[in-house]
Amino acid sequence: MPKQKPATSKRQPSAATPRRPTSTAQAITFNARIEGINYDILEELTGYAVRRAQLSIYADFAVSLGAYDITPQRFSSLVIISSNPGISQTRLAEVMGIARSGVVSIIDNFEQAGLLERQDSGDRRSYNLHLTKEGQRQLEKYKQAVKEHDDHVSQQLTAKEREQLRVLLGKLCVVAK
Repeated sequence: MPKQKPATSKRQPSAATPRRPTSTAQAITFNARIEGINYDILEELTGYAVRRAQLSIYADFAVSLGAYDITPQRFSSLVIISSNPGISQTRLAEVMGIARSGVVSIIDNFEQAGLLERQDSGDRRSYNLHLTKEGQRQLEKYKQAVKEHDDHVSQQLTAKEREQLRVLLGKLCVVAK
């Protein structure tokens, strides 16, 4: 079976965006619409359309930020911690919608990289999280690269359509029954 070519980007990278990813993320490809395939009822399903868009966006994220070894989940965690200094690991797990054990793994990774520190909360079972100066510096680089990635994946939409899409997607965030 022949190898697929990696997804490429036509945009010009800035100083914050690496030219070519060095990780395995480079090999990720996703084609949201394959010619000759009958998608039947899937064409009518909102959830399917959202999932296809998510896969496409994540593939571009991997290519755009692959050299930084940052994932959407790790990026979101850094943003939440930075914007909410002292947040507990439990609260971060709740905000991220992931298991507490998943947050511990993310936090361990950040701590080993010198991006984050755990501080005593007074409760031996819980820590308050704070980005280090290096963590803040790295986050600013990631933010610039993520903004460029976001502009790239939404370039077919006007500013008004982008806002409308965010509002509509927010309406899909319903509480489970």
